[in-house]
Amino acid sequence: MVPIMSQFIERHSQLFREGRIEEMLDDCDYPLGVQGPDGLAVASRDTYREWLQNWRGDLGNRGMREEYVRIHTLELQRAGKFRVWIERRFENEAGEQLDLDVIYYCRFDTPRPLIEMIEFGAPPSPTD
Repeated sequence: MVPIMSQFIERHSQLFREGRIEEMLDDCDYPLGVQGPDGLAVASRDTYREWLQNWRGDLGNRGMREEYVRIHTLELQRAGKFRVWIERRFENEAGEQLDLDVIYYCRFDTPRPLIEMIEFGAPPSPTD
């Protein structure tokens, strides 16, 4: 499962960088739960598209480029569902950095994963 998820995450990162938002949206199940600092929101495909476009625009306005994306932790499947913790770093020429930790709650929808919920938060600690 590790190679499949590595390819999936790298593909999502590439799609985001290239502005291919519609293709990213195809890998999500709607309504999509999105947990962030302001609480839980339920996003339709249109709402999530708008969020991604705004986020991409904000990063572009700040001159931020993705330095890396990597899987921190990949959980074993239970009843066909699993979580994957992702670390992303963006940086601009001025040295400003944005570190983003994201948890995708997924299920396998053969032949690919499908994202059911997204949580913006810290990577798991060794005791999780």
